[in-house]
Amino acid sequence: MPKVRYLKVTFANPILAREAPCFRASVIEATARQSALFHNHTPDSGSIYRYPLIQYKPLFKKASIICLNEGTDDIHYLFQRRDLSLRIGDRQETFQIEDIHLNYFNVQCWQGQLEYALKDWQALNQDNYQRFQALGTEIERLQFLEKLLLGNILAFAKGIGWCPEGALQVQISRLKGSRWLPYKGRKVLCFSLNFRCNASFPNFIGLGKGVSVGFGSLLEIRGKKLGSMKYEVGSAGFEI
Repeated sequence: MPKVRYLKVTFANPILAREAPCFRASVIEATARQSALFHNHTPDSGSIYRYPLIQYKPLFKKASIICLNEGTDDIHYLFQRRDLSLRIGDRQETFQIEDIHLNYFNVQCWQGQLEYALKDWQALNQDNYQRFQALGTEIERLQFLEKLLLGNILAFAKGIGWCPEGALQVQISRLKGSRWLPYKGRKVLCFSLNFRCNASFPNFIGLGKGVSVGFGSLLEIRGKKLGSMKYEVGSAGFEI
């Protein structure tokens, strides 16, 4: 049961979901690539395949950064800049930090299940998209998505150094819809849904592909208590 260092940085500047890649690129340049955690590439431009410990996304319509574990250390490369001027698309803005929230979160298995909302989750690559389309019933498709979601949760667990204390159980309780969204110059199918799992996760982390730019962000719902924390639901900017 690891205590995950969790940092949420909220800026006063609004951004759109489609501007998250620009926001990420500008932060990477502002930090002069001093840490690979900002971009997950080697100096020779090779990709580092790991769960992103620094994630860029709009939360409640404002530019935000989620940092986990070592990412909470390396974010100082951004904070040490006296002038945080970032280019978002065709506009240059001075970004102002509005709020910083730092705590330790116990990621662990529970006897009961917690419920989460998952927004714009990239579940399918080219291969499993074909398999998904070939399935004959909605139940089969739902079960297929549940297996992929479990795999994404295990990838998150590996990324933060957590070995689950027991068998993880995942159940999609409500499939709210899907839509095609732009990602790296192409359109990808994304799902929004509610799911139950017998494990606790920090709010706003991402699951699946594209999590570094805001895809697959989750939020615990129903206002359940975990330790001393209670999450409110239904806030503007994150549809449940």
